[in-house]
Amino acid sequence: MKKTICNTVMGLVLSIPLIFTTAFASGLPLQENMKAQSRVSEERIFQDIAWMANKDDARMAGTPGEHQAAQVIAQRFKKLGFEVELQRFPLTRFESHGATLTISQPENKSFETAPLTYSPRTPAQGLSADLVYAGLGAESDFASVNVKGKIALIKRGNLTFYDQTQNAAKAGAVGVVIFNNTKGKLGGSLEQQTSIPAIGLAHKDGVLLTRLLGKGKKVTTTMKADTEVINTYSQNVVGTFKAKNAKKAKTLVVGAHYDGVDSAAANDNASGTATMLEVARLASQKKLDMNVKFIAFGAEEPGMVGSEFYAKSLKPEEVANISGMVNIDMVGVGDEVNVFTASEDAQSFVADLAVEKAEKLQITADRGVSTLSDHASFEPLGIPVAFLNVGEDPNYHSDQDTLDKIQKPNLKNMGTIVTNLVLDIASTSPAS
Repeated sequence: MKKTICNTVMGLVLSIPLIFTTAFASGLPLQENMKAQSRVSEERIFQDIAWMANKDDARMAGTPGEHQAAQVIAQRFKKLGFEVELQRFPLTRFESHGATLTISQPENKSFETAPLTYSPRTPAQGLSADLVYAGLGAESDFASVNVKGKIALIKRGNLTFYDQTQNAAKAGAVGVVIFNNTKGKLGGSLEQQTSIPAIGLAHKDGVLLTRLLGKGKKVTTTMKADTEVINTYSQNVVGTFKAKNAKKAKTLVVGAHYDGVDSAAANDNASGTATMLEVARLASQKKLDMNVKFIAFGAEEPGMVGSEFYAKSLKPEEVANISGMVNIDMVGVGDEVNVFTASEDAQSFVADLAVEKAEKLQITADRGVSTLSDHASFEPLGIPVAFLNVGEDPNYHSDQDTLDKIQKPNLKNMGTIVTNLVLDIASTSPAS
């Protein structure tokens, strides 16, 4: 994952005049000589967050909410005069409506649990069978126990949850309970659908059950998993703003994922998408020397599915033509600016320049490493990246990620940094 610095001709720094308020900047001595229409508007960004985050479960990947958001974003790009492509890709969507685990012998007891992602559902009445401990769930573990028609209790270990579950299925088990190997609850993904249902259990509860079984007790259990696995689709919305000499021009990618988890998903990541739309609006007022592809990525939350699909769709000559990639994710809540690459040793003029743009606005930007957003799909291709983020958000991936938590000064500040960054990279002459 070692990267080399991509050469590009840098233009003069665009300083968008803004009156900054306290979030992660204050008291900045800014010139007031730009036209109002060239300014970043935190109100415009906020209103875009508002329509994207107008309800709970607003834009989960593969749902009608995500599909509707894609259409709105596409229309916005068209109004700016961009060439627009909707790049559709298949997606398996998982919905969990909960799970239960109870034992009726040698005592009556219930446990807190949850289905593993992509687990098939059980019958409505659940699966009732004797519990059998099968170690780490390796094929060799099942050679020494009889789990046919029973529920396998497995400890989390070196194997994937999928392999543990499928090994149990091959041995004849009707269900699987995997308990954590460290303190706390177990949650996770099977990555793909398995033959039999699988649920997760906390470490302490798994230890209790193994002790009962170790004493020779017969443990009769009922497991229920209320899940849905739905074959659907998501899509990337690609808006291309052509350069003055588009055929000979390099390309800059500016991205933000527009899907969210099962919440209003205001900060993660309506804030990044709305900021990208504002940067696109400002860029569309300029004549640039690079093509700029503004991409709203679908299905980031299930594992950067959209950005990986896009990256894999690129031809070698298209990869070589990309000068850099700017990723905007979670920029509405927090009190510090982060600029990430995907690896420790990555060399990125984009990240370096992002820090410079922040510092010119008297904002401290911390450099770091993260693989948890869409830039990570581009860096392995040799493309210099910068993931801009404001953290940390105490409401991350929770139902509390709502519009009222968004800090408007953050939107203005980050919108300014990204706009300055994009226009500088994409211009070989002063932006005016």
